[in-house]
Parts: sequence; C-alpha cells; structure tokens
Amino acid sequence: MEPLLSIIIPVYKVEKYLPQCLESIVRQVEEEKEEVEVLVIDDGSPDASGKLADACAKRHSFVRVIHRKNGGVAAARNTGLDQARGGWLYFVDSDDWIARGAVRTLLQKTGENPDADVILLDAWKNTGDREDAWEHFEQEFFWKEKEKIRSLQRGALYFPITGYRTKVPLAAPWDKVYRRNFLHQWGLRFRPELKVLDDMVFNVEVFGRASGAAYCKEKIYHYRYVPESITNSYRPDRISQDEKVWEYLGGYVEGIFREKDWTKGEREAFRQAYYCRIIKSFGICCRLCFFHPQNQAGLGEKLREVKTVLAREPYRSAFESVDTARAEWRLKALIFMARRRLAFGIYLLHRAQRLLQ
Repeated sequence: MEPLLSIIIPVYKVEKYLPQCLESIVRQVEEEKEEVEVLVIDDGSPDASGKLADACAKRHSFVRVIHRKNGGVAAARNTGLDQARGGWLYFVDSDDWIARGAVRTLLQKTGENPDADVILLDAWKNTGDREDAWEHFEQEFFWKEKEKIRSLQRGALYFPITGYRTKVPLAAPWDKVYRRNFLHQWGLRFRPELKVLDDMVFNVEVFGRASGAAYCKEKIYHYRYVPESITNSYRPDRISQDEKVWEYLGGYVEGIFREKDWTKGEREAFRQAYYCRIIKSFGICCRLCFFHPQNQAGLGEKLREVKTVLAREPYRSAFESVDTARAEWRLKALIFMARRRLAFGIYLLHRAQRLLQ
C-alpha cells in the first residue's frame, strides 16, 4: 500500500543538527508506519550526515536513504520528489525539526482538504533559546478562486504586498504540503541551476498552477535561525546568482501574462510584487556582498559597483517603476537613495540597519 505522506529531507553537512531533525520525525511516524515514508537525500555530505541517516534507516523500516553526488539543495529535493510514493509531499530542512503532533496534523489536514493542491501551515522561529510564533493568516481558508490563489503567488515573491499579516515567508517549502500528482501533472520542480531563491521560484510556479489552496492554523515546524548560516554568510557571487533568477522569472512573467484570464489589475499587482522582490534582494546583496565585512575592496570601489548594478536591468526598471506605497518601510529609504543613485546614502542606510539589528 502506498503511503499517504512522504517526508523529504535534503541533507548536506548537518551532522550537528540531523539527529534532532530525524528524531522529531521518526518518533511520530512510528505510530503511522503504513501511512508515512521518510526519504533522506544525502547530497554528497563530506561529514557524518550520511552515516547518521543510514543508521536511522537500519532502525526504522519506513526510512529510506538515497545517497547522491553533491548537486545542491534544489537537486536533492527533486530526487526526493522523483522517489516519493506518498500522495502528499512535505519538505523538511535538515537543520530544523517538526513539532509534536505534526505528522498526525499533516495526515488529518490533507484528508480534510481533498480538493487542495497545496496546504499552508504555521511554524515556530527558534533563535537560540527564543521561540517566536510564525503565523500566516487570521483565519483558516480553502480557496478555489483564481484571484485569491494569485495573491498567494504574489506573496511568494514579496509577502508584504499582499496585505496579509503573515510573518512566515510564503517562499519557503517547509510551511506547505503539496499534492504529489499535482506537481507531476504540471512538471513542477525545483531548479538546480538557480543557486539562490530556487524555493521562491518553485512556490511562485506552484501557486500559478494550483486550482485549490488551503490554510490551517497549526504550528507544525520549528525553523532554526542561525546567524552564521549560509544565508547570512559572505556571498561575493550573490548579485550574479540573483540575476539568473531575474532572467528566469522575466521569461516566466512574459509567459503568464500572455494567458487571457489575467486582468490588467492582476498583471500590475504581480509586476509590483516582482519589483519589490528585486529591490529586497538588492538590499540583501548590500548586506551579503557589497558591504559585508569580509569584502576587502575599498569603499570607493564598493560604491562604484553599487552604481553599476543600479544602472542595469532589471534593477533600473524595478527602482524606477515600483509603487513605493506597496513597499514596506524598510525598502522605502532604499528606493529613495537608489532613484537618485546615492550609493553613499545606501551605504549609510546599510550601516544604520546593522546597528539597529
């Protein structure tokens, strides 16, 4: 009998955190053996992560470990997507863990929403000993209306533009469970060629094809925020990696805008979300690339690089065409400086934001 749910865990260099992740899952699946499988995708880990996963699989028959050559988290998730047998797919990052009762909640909510293609759930953000609730919306829902689902699509790009109070990034895969047949029907996959924001692109495409979306107010996931993680490390190539994302999304936008059921207002709302995402990512590049402490270039060289980037597409169009009323307050000062090519002002803004963190 095929399982109802496949839990997919891409693994790479996480021997410090993997035992907690696996234990949080297997202790719950023990009670649901015939309904749940766990796929651990070892993405060529050079540490003991692969051995830890193998040991877990020896103890639990519902755990399968797939060892593959390192190809990045997107490729590892795709391997899990291809190998999964469950009717629903749930992705867990290997340095995080799931809450008590999460597996039962997933089985219950997928059973209660047979017409959904994707179901959103809530999470906890864990920073050291601090734990903050991450909640998407005020009320649970099931939506089949295309215009409502497209608001989630815009939210995957830039969630403040939706007007929802959500604190959880709609771009992440770990706060959602996906119907497997739906993903295969539309050929929806993560894109290994994108080294950043591949999960965002995946969810933009998911919401673009979904005919039903549900939200359940259950906190089932613990997201571990680690300041020294790769998402906060020096990335001298971040701007070039971002530009690969904009190149792909630019083509995607042209394609969906040719679909006749998009209204003029929906096109403009999506375009504004896209601009805001580009601007937000530019701000991240200031932190991880241009003005990162490990960047050894002189300040003058850094400022010239900022001006060069601002002068080219899609950044020029994004900063010039974005409706500042749609941007969160953190971006408005950046937009003001960028429109006037005030690179030194952007530098001072970055310094001020670091002091406020």
